[in-house]
Amino acid sequence: MREALDASGYLFEQEVASLIETLGFHVETNSAFLDKELEKSRELDARAVKVLYTDDVHKFQVIVELLVECKDNSSPFVFVARNKNLRELEHASPIEFVFPKREYEKRLSPTSTTFVPAFLHLGLTAAHYYYREAEKTTQFVKVVRKGREWVANHDGVYDSLLLPMAKAFESRRQEASKHNSGTGWRTVWLFFPIVVLRHGLFVLKSGVTDALPEARQRLSFVRELRSEVVNGHYLTDFVCFENLEHFMTTDVLGFANAVVELGKQKPKVLRGDES
Repeated sequence: MREALDASGYLFEQEVASLIETLGFHVETNSAFLDKELEKSRELDARAVKVLYTDDVHKFQVIVELLVECKDNSSPFVFVARNKNLRELEHASPIEFVFPKREYEKRLSPTSTTFVPAFLHLGLTAAHYYYREAEKTTQFVKVVRKGREWVANHDGVYDSLLLPMAKAFESRRQEASKHNSGTGWRTVWLFFPIVVLRHGLFVLKSGVTDALPEARQRLSFVRELRSEVVNGHYLTDFVCFENLEHFMTTDVLGFANAVVELGKQKPKVLRGDES
């Protein structure tokens, strides 16, 4: 019975949930969400929420929410990487972060204006780990044993893993946006879709002759997804279990605390009351 449970991955999910709870998150395993495209209930392995900051005077709060899938994998995940372009380094705005005001008006001249996404207007690019990295990952595969050979297999990987996570995020984003309707309190809701692997995370740098896959503990993957309910570039972090606590405390909460500090310095700007 124990061997069957180990093979199922259920025990690994509980390990991951327990670790996240030690960091002060409220964790719900097998969290349900509505897949509007298929009109049925689906589940995430875990959803974790932490109210990181509350300002009773200016009436706003910062919430961190993790959307977690766990893979107790026996086969390695291998990502292909290359350098980012200028837009990806300086002008991309992740949709996973929900601010009270989506865009801020910027005057270009006495007669023309443009609108800048909140993430960029608030100057948060330098505070986020993904934008401090020169490389991006563009594809990934599972390397599996097939007879006497190893085969790079990507069949169904995106549809079975990334698309459901994007749907879960869109469902949660809709709920989070309701907190910023009407008058009164405002909420900054920071979502982090995360795939936790037991081990076996590698990256191969493209364009390098005879390059070999290198082991990594964490990497970020941005993928454009389109369906009836998802539309955009979605960022998912892949992290090995042994690195999960470090990733959470250093990268996830490191960025979230930078948002908190901005809120302490400029609460009305973060609320969206001022520019």
